[in-house]
Amino acid sequence: MTEYSGFILWELLIVLFLMGVILTLCSPYFGSATHHVRMQTHRANIQRIEGSAQLYRIDVGSYPLSVTDLVNPPMAAINWQGPYLDEIPMNPFDSEQSYQLDSTGRVKDS
Repeated sequence: MTEYSGFILWELLIVLFLMGVILTLCSPYFGSATHHVRMQTHRANIQRIEGSAQLYRIDVGSYPLSVTDLVNPPMAAINWQGPYLDEIPMNPFDSEQSYQLDSTGRVKDS
């Protein structure tokens, strides 16, 4: 009776094939999870910016013209009590695109 101390080629091929099938079936779920996390981050950023814009309006009397006014005091702002944000949030979908505010302190849809 011959005893082998390793795997034969067929066993390795079957294991590799099964791993490929499992990865193929699971990969769409990982991609959707990444999108879900980015979407949650985007919503949280919008809520932070809009809440900070409301605090800015309470102190200054008008809404900020841009998100940078929430971090750095604008020249004409009286009673600015900020910073209202520690840093300008980065868009999780496109780091080159920044958040913009409309005249009512809401984040514009892009």
